[in-house]
Amino acid sequence: MNYIYDILLNFNRQLYDFFEWNLSDNIIHVRKIPLFRIDSKTLLTIRDNKVKVDSSFLEKIKNKTEIFTNKDVDVIEYASLLTDGSSVIALKLNHDGKSFGKSTLLVDEDSEVLEVSDRIKELNFSYEILESEIYVPLKTRKEQKMEKFVKEELKKSQKQKDFEKLSYLYFEYFGKTEESIEKIIYQFQRQMKYGNYEMTHKLYDFFKLTSAIK
Repeated sequence: MNYIYDILLNFNRQLYDFFEWNLSDNIIHVRKIPLFRIDSKTLLTIRDNKVKVDSSFLEKIKNKTEIFTNKDVDVIEYASLLTDGSSVIALKLNHDGKSFGKSTLLVDEDSEVLEVSDRIKELNFSYEILESEIYVPLKTRKEQKMEKFVKEELKKSQKQKDFEKLSYLYFEYFGKTEESIEKIIYQFQRQMKYGNYEMTHKLYDFFKLTSAIK
C-alpha cells in the first residue's frame, strides 16, 4: 500500500480550498495516510457528493491513517487520499462507508501527492451516491461569517427597537433618513443578498465596535 507522510488536513463536509482554512478549524497533522489513484470521474463524483463506498475499500483503509496528537499518535479509523493524477482530496468515512469529511491539501503537499501518483496503479471500487454536496460559494468564508454576524446584530437591534442605532447606520450608508425600522432592515438585507461586501464590512466594524464598548 502507498502512503503519504507528514501532511496537514482540514476535514469538513464542505470542501474548502486551503486558502479558506481558518485558525479555528480542526486542522490535523497526519503522520501517515494511505493513497489511492482512481479515475477522474470517480474522483469528481466523490468530491461533489456524499457517497457510500463498499466494504472491501473500508477494509483496505481501516486504521491505516495515523495523526499526531499533543502527547501521542492516534488513529482515524477510515480515511485516505484519493487522486486522479491531476487533483487530490482526502476523504473520511464512517463505519458504514458513508463519507462525512473531505479536505484539500496545502500546495506543496498536493504537489508531492501528484508526483507520487504517477507511479501508482489505478484502483476500482464500488460506491453509491447518497446526496449532492456541490458547494460553489459566491462569498468567501470570511464574508459569510461577517454577513451572519451582521444579520444577527440587525435582528437584535430590530427586536430591541433600537431606532437610533439603525437610523444612524441607514443615514451613514444611504445618505438619507428613514422612519420605518422594517424598511431599514429590508434595505440592509437586500444589499447583502446582492453581494454588497463594502456595506457588510462597514456594518460589521460598527457592530463589533459597539459590542466592545458595552
